[in-house]
Amino acid sequence: MLCLGVALLWVSCAQKPALSESKMIPLMCDVMLLEAGNQIHYNYAVLPDSLWDSHYQFVCKKHGVPYADFKAELLRLKSQPEEFSLLMEKVITQMQMSELNARKGKG
Repeated sequence: MLCLGVALLWVSCAQKPALSESKMIPLMCDVMLLEAGNQIHYNYAVLPDSLWDSHYQFVCKKHGVPYADFKAELLRLKSQPEEFSLLMEKVITQMQMSELNARKGKG
């Protein structure tokens, strides 16, 4: 019984988010922009991991988030596809709102 309790505690701790949703949404918005920009800039070439790492670290620094926490949260979300989908819906909504606000500012 003790082993079961320890195992459940370990699983619950392993699934604890490394970053809050309120930090992840703006961070993922910038990550999506970064990835789209890199695809265009490098003409959809396969880029070395070191380049991606440096770019992701830059975005994390901008948001005051340790890169290790960002990576840990992405790994956690990889095992939680429904939670990841819900997060990405919020990210896309945020990006759409940002675009609408930018368009209103131009008009």
